[in-house]
Amino acid sequence: MPPSAPEPGQYRHITFTRETYQFERRTRAYGPRPPGQEYRPQHAQEILQDITQAVQQISQTRRGYGINPEQLFVLEFKNIVIDLRAIFERFGAWVVNEFRDKVNGQDVYRLLVQFPTETSRQLLLDENRLYEAEETDSVVLPPGMRQNFFDALQTARFVSREERIGVRLHEEGFPDAESFYLDVDLWHPGDRDSVRTVLGNIRSMCASYNGQLTEEVRTSSLLLIKVYGSQQLAEALLELDWVARVDLPPKLSRAYSEIFEDVKPPDPIPVPLDDDPLVCVVDSGVVSGHPFLTNWIVEERDFDTGENTPTDLNGHGTSVAGLVVYGDIANCLESNQWQPKVRICSAKVLCHDPAWGPVIPEQHRAEWLIEQAIRYFVKERQCQVFNLSIESKGETYRGGRQFPWAEKLDELARELDVVIVQIAGNCEPPIPESVAIREAFQKAVRDSLLKDENLRICNPGTAALALTVGALSRSDALGDHVKPVGVRLKDAFAGAPAHAPAPFTRVGWGLSYGGNNTAIKPDVVAYGGNWAIQTIAGGSPNWKHFILLGEPTIQREDASGRFITARDGTSFACPHVAHAAAIAASSLEKTLGQRPSANLIRALVGSATYLPPCPPDWLGSEEETLRLIGYGMCSVDDLTASKKNRVRLVAMDEVELDKLHIYRVVIPETFIATKGRRGITVALAYDPPIRASRKEYLANTMWVEALHGLTTEEVEIYRAKNASPDVDTLPSKYQLQLRPAKTDVQWSTLQVRRLKKQTKLKIPSGETEPVVHFVVGCQQRFPIGFDYKQRYGLVVLFWHESEQIELYQELRVKDRVRMQTTRVRTQV
Repeated sequence: MPPSAPEPGQYRHITFTRETYQFERRTRAYGPRPPGQEYRPQHAQEILQDITQAVQQISQTRRGYGINPEQLFVLEFKNIVIDLRAIFERFGAWVVNEFRDKVNGQDVYRLLVQFPTETSRQLLLDENRLYEAEETDSVVLPPGMRQNFFDALQTARFVSREERIGVRLHEEGFPDAESFYLDVDLWHPGDRDSVRTVLGNIRSMCASYNGQLTEEVRTSSLLLIKVYGSQQLAEALLELDWVARVDLPPKLSRAYSEIFEDVKPPDPIPVPLDDDPLVCVVDSGVVSGHPFLTNWIVEERDFDTGENTPTDLNGHGTSVAGLVVYGDIANCLESNQWQPKVRICSAKVLCHDPAWGPVIPEQHRAEWLIEQAIRYFVKERQCQVFNLSIESKGETYRGGRQFPWAEKLDELARELDVVIVQIAGNCEPPIPESVAIREAFQKAVRDSLLKDENLRICNPGTAALALTVGALSRSDALGDHVKPVGVRLKDAFAGAPAHAPAPFTRVGWGLSYGGNNTAIKPDVVAYGGNWAIQTIAGGSPNWKHFILLGEPTIQREDASGRFITARDGTSFACPHVAHAAAIAASSLEKTLGQRPSANLIRALVGSATYLPPCPPDWLGSEEETLRLIGYGMCSVDDLTASKKNRVRLVAMDEVELDKLHIYRVVIPETFIATKGRRGITVALAYDPPIRASRKEYLANTMWVEALHGLTTEEVEIYRAKNASPDVDTLPSKYQLQLRPAKTDVQWSTLQVRRLKKQTKLKIPSGETEPVVHFVVGCQQRFPIGFDYKQRYGLVVLFWHESEQIELYQELRVKDRVRMQTTRVRTQV
């Protein structure tokens, strides 16, 4: 059926295309050469001794478990100054993890290196002998590279048992039960035959301890397994060099809810159309007969949670689903207008635990279960937006390698072209001391979020291709303190002011790529409740959950027959954004006449973000703002359609690596001459291949910049001189000063940049009106073994505060948005 017409005063977004351009790519060199070793023969002997001792220890351990000692060794090497990854690959080995520390002001790298065979280890030892003798022959390495490589190596060792213990196992210890489930991460051996060998050995090892391997999940860099067995089996696994981590299964943070008020559902509840927006809620199920959800549940399915029913036995999923269907339920309560907008599918992957609340069933790995759910609803219901209000409690990102769970979400997002909306996670910040007033306390809580690395984004919120969501506090009122009756909390105050980041929300940065190269996380924020701080009878202050600080939503019917409650947590901020993403997908489909890409959906959501109305200066510097709230809140009304004074240009395309796409827009005189505030927002989203075994994780990065006062030919000439987007050869007077800076967001797969200050747009030579060129570039970070084009979505918003301006019609005029497909190449 043809796309439905927009409502009066609303318009479909405008599509625009581009011309492409290739710039020469320069490869990045290693850092400074390491200092030479004064006594190379002695140093060579020390390295040989380290490797020999580590290999002997591994072999002895393996023989005790009946495992071939000649295959797949994992050793840790410590080196200084340079990146040795490519050199290890010359021996047929590869780096599976990397850490970087500062020791006496010098960079020190710790590399976990996997040697697939005895031959690969022997090649390393042979080169070490040549280094010791200071030979000038080239065998595996040329003499200069050999000298630099072994000069930089400091130590080699076997990874200890303690370093393999996961966060939850470290904090909780082994369960008292005779047998229990364990999540075990194995280093990926590289090929299918080796995978079968490793899994066969692990199965035999489990059987020898009367345990079993019950489940496996594979990513491009790890083997993730579920094991059921005793503490003795766990201890044995902790000694094995193939093992990256042994941990207890994750438990979802428990959310508290209380009765909010008695509200009747709409009567009758509207019936959705077949093409209304759709979201899959991956959670604890829903109550299908819930009066507020009637007609709006397309399908519900239980993915082997052990409860043998798709019905929500906990309540978490139902509360999440209500926010997905209605969006802002607080507004529904205030206006008494209940208008469902988004249909849902329910993928039940969490079961109810009386002690912990909703949890992943212990017989399954979270990665495996969630993958089954996502693949099913993509295939059967063509779902494109998935809400995951799920976290792995306690697994905080502190730099380094990507979490396996997050990596799996990234792989699914790219392969299936879906939008995964994921929570940033919940934390309990320390209670500040030595503060005298409420505002100082609240600011101290905010500062803790920024300074304490234990409060950063947790697994799997670091997923690079997901929309990661943090929480804002909607209210800081603890009741009506004027009336003598009513619910209120005494001897307490709110942990955060209204519209500020909630005390429990986790903050960025996201995934780090070495040094200051970090991803923006969370991407966006939404209302998710607040906490109070309360002191009773002169005792110590404690965090307090309180209904009037929660985020209003629906619940399972309680004993009093009520269906409305208020809950707190990033779990209840996330569905606001899933709701927005579904609305964005529907809006774009009407514009394009076809299903939009996940990239374009994310870009449209990003283009509709704005800073929340929290107290002045509360968000701090630009860097602190990005860490606390990402790009801001998303306005659902704003992304639904363009308006006459708020116009979006959208593009869904793919670019060859190391090339440019250039978009040309002629700026209407009315945009410049009409009095009032105005601005430009640019949002870019893309989905690169990922490799957790690589230091940089993203196979390529993209960037966008806005230029004015130049012809298209001049833009091409300037950019041809520029081999890297990190270095600007273009005079600053031609660049629109979008914020954040291009280099601050280049490692994020969603980039939102805004023109914040009034700028006089320049007119190019030979033109009569100002022209802005939006230049999109793609830079390869490492090869992945096959050719591909990088998909992306681009949204450019022109806005003006005057509601009298006819900006939409002006931009639709022929030649305002140039539709060119000329490809220009430079000689390399």
